[in-house]
Amino acid sequence: MSEFNILGDTSVVTSVYVVNENMPILYVSHEQDEDGVIWQFHCGNDDYDMNKMLLVSLDNIVDVDTTIQEVADLPLNSVARRKHVGDEWVYSES
Repeated sequence: MSEFNILGDTSVVTSVYVVNENMPILYVSHEQDEDGVIWQFHCGNDDYDMNKMLLVSLDNIVDVDTTIQEVADLPLNSVARRKHVGDEWVYSES
């Protein structure tokens, strides 16, 4: 069960690095635009090429790394970063 305040089948943004290459999730953003609220989960390599982005369910992301539930309270229009899995998340405004 997810700690996030959205349904587990909600689409979130990630990349082939996280899903296909098993790179750790080190960067999370929680933003709102004209289309609604968007959660993004990335490895922190700064490669946001649209050809490498994927839409997956939140449940899929939690399955990849259960520790991301630690940022379920990330405020809107904020980002969380960590240096490695197990490291403390650092929040900042996006």
